[in-house]
Amino acid sequence: MYYNQVPILPYWRQPAYDLTGTWRGDDGGLYYIRHLDNNRIWWVGLSDNGSGLNWTNVLEGEVTYGPTGSVELSGNWYDVPRGTARGKGILGFSVRQGNLVKTYQDSGFGAEILKKIS
Repeated sequence: MYYNQVPILPYWRQPAYDLTGTWRGDDGGLYYIRHLDNNRIWWVGLSDNGSGLNWTNVLEGEVTYGPTGSVELSGNWYDVPRGTARGKGILGFSVRQGNLVKTYQDSGFGAEILKKIS
């Protein structure tokens, strides 16, 4: 599709918004995120500013792009035995002003906002 001879990409072909990096949660945790080229996403989250002794979780999910330019992250998370917590669930986040803001959860996940620190 062209508009004035400039190709218009459908929304599913928008350039990737890279979420790879270190993020600080408002729950006191550090989240290390890897955003792959195929828009799959992995993270490890560690409580207590990165010690992980209260909880450590992993998430596997995907990044999607909406027709209005929105960037969404959704996936399944699980606590792993480094910490004492044993939660699991489904999460959704939206990129808003450079932060990840939780939009959905089906169980008790603590962080509401993740801010990129590197």
